[in-house]
Amino acid sequence: MDEWLKKKRLEEAYFQISENGQKPSEVYLNVGFEDLSHFSFVSKKEFGISPNNLVRSS
Repeated sequence: MDEWLKKKRLEEAYFQISENGQKPSEVYLNVGFEDLSHFSFVSKKEFGISPNNLVRSS
């Protein structure tokens, strides 16, 4: 996956989870990831927090 595109998808997912209160399981397909575990892994690598923890901290 192109790094720029991956970053944009992660930023959109971060917004949808943190600002709109959506669950990672609802978001990952909408932003273009095919696998929830891969989405969780790259999100944690990018932001330092797992998507599930992001939901809890919002």
